[in-house]
Amino acid sequence: MRFDTNCGGVPACQNTPMGLRSSPRIAAIPRYEAGLTTADVLAAYGLDAAVKLASNESPFPPLPEVEEVVSSGIGALNRYPDPPARLLRAALADRHGVEPGQVVIGNGSCELILLAGQALLDPGTTVIHADPSFSLYPHLASASGAEGIAVPLAPDGSHDLDTMAAMIDERTRLVVICNPNNPTGVFVPPEAIESFLQAIPGDIAVLVDEAYFDFVARPDAGRVMSLARTTPNLLVTRTFSKAHGLCGLRLGYGVGGHEWVAALDQVRQPFNTNALAQAAALESLQHPEAFIQRTEAIVAERRRVVAALEEMGISSPPSEANFVLIDAQSGWHEQLLRAGVIVRDGRALGAPGTLRVSIGLPAENDAFLAALSTLVSGQLRT
Repeated sequence: MRFDTNCGGVPACQNTPMGLRSSPRIAAIPRYEAGLTTADVLAAYGLDAAVKLASNESPFPPLPEVEEVVSSGIGALNRYPDPPARLLRAALADRHGVEPGQVVIGNGSCELILLAGQALLDPGTTVIHADPSFSLYPHLASASGAEGIAVPLAPDGSHDLDTMAAMIDERTRLVVICNPNNPTGVFVPPEAIESFLQAIPGDIAVLVDEAYFDFVARPDAGRVMSLARTTPNLLVTRTFSKAHGLCGLRLGYGVGGHEWVAALDQVRQPFNTNALAQAAALESLQHPEAFIQRTEAIVAERRRVVAALEEMGISSPPSEANFVLIDAQSGWHEQLLRAGVIVRDGRALGAPGTLRVSIGLPAENDAFLAALSTLVSGQLRT
């Protein structure tokens, strides 16, 4: 075997096409299709302005106190962050009435979901999730060589928990429930999840993804998190990306059984969350009044948008998230883009024939409703 130093000490590679010896699982992993940015749309359609209602982001910037903490922490970026994020874990443990050992911190709740697949799944095992639901879930099976079992949603857009329970067998390692569900926004009542947990074997790991929990306008919304305090096989994940407005810093957390948390801690990288994200999340927790005021404003706008959609004759599942999923005619997505309104095409979410519309500021929502009203009127005339 001849080695060529021009090839970095590997077998001679000049004029020799080579492919990586990668796992065949790579080809099976679904590619996440990100939403369009405002810059994309301005450039593509020659617009001067556009509103972005496609990515379920908060329309509000971080609180001023959070911005100040982030700015003041820049001078210490030559130091590694605290690997387990101990201060943040302690604060979240105190908030949810659990021990710090029942809290795990992630680079967004997405990382925790991926870590769950890494920790629990092997070839020959299964993971069960709803369909359509968050597009990351099919990634878990493909990346691990496991089998993904996608259970269609019930007609009302909610999880079919009875069918999901019936699909559990000796191969099952993980069940994922998205609540409220993305992209439908439908909320599963806590008593239904409690009944589901009681009906399945106690050694089946269940992850309830509550990324949109803060927008649920129901008095019983927190009951699933309460279950996580005492149910060893349950992990509830939440995020600071949505209601806290920290998408750009990526910080999520999970609360659950000690074994759940220990498994995720075992497979996560040591410095998985950066120092600024930890500080920002910790500070954001210190301002509950401002946080509640912002979430209530988004919920009020969601109700206003839904009422306006109903007046136009456009249906949508009952959303408890910061978005709505609406029935749409062919071509509406493109026409809204041309009008400077960026929404998510349901085809990319496994829900063709729909559009997912994030709830923004009143002026942004008005722009969407005005553009949509024009489309609906045009459709009715044809």
